[in-house]
Amino acid sequence: MKKLHLSIGLLFGGLLALTLSAQNTSVTSESPRVAVGTFDSRGVLFAYVGSDEFNDYLSAQTANLERAKEAGDEELVAKIEAMGPALQKRIHEQGFGAAPVDDIIARIEDKLPDIAKRAGVDVIVSKWTLTYHSPSAKFVDVTDLLVAEFDPNEKTLQNIREIVAKDPVPLDQLRNDH
Repeated sequence: MKKLHLSIGLLFGGLLALTLSAQNTSVTSESPRVAVGTFDSRGVLFAYVGSDEFNDYLSAQTANLERAKEAGDEELVAKIEAMGPALQKRIHEQGFGAAPVDDIIARIEDKLPDIAKRAGVDVIVSKWTLTYHSPSAKFVDVTDLLVAEFDPNEKTLQNIREIVAKDPVPLDQLRNDH
């Protein structure tokens, strides 16, 4: 009788060990899959520069310049006037190249969790910053969701469609053109 109990115990113990081993194997062989939201930074830039928010920013800078001129503050006038070419250069690099648009994304930072949720992604990155990804990686283009946050008109949307259909110009080429 002892041999029968021992045999049954060994049989169940072996089955339990096999079951646990199979469960552990399936858990470790399936790594969690992260869904990555990517965006074309050029589309985001075009949406921003076509927005009321950007126009308000430009109007405020123009008003600051006029006030500085009226006050005779030459140092402030020079500083504000220097901002124009620097802004234009940055916009050129962001709009036609693949320069980061972190300054623009920061303006809608509070909307990013909702955008990620709607797109079903865990992270959002510029498509130009991806250095490597495995063949099994899941990507979702969230450009349109980010662009929508700037409430673009149809003309801006058309410009965005045209620019994202082309490859970006290398930054060194853009910088040499200026």
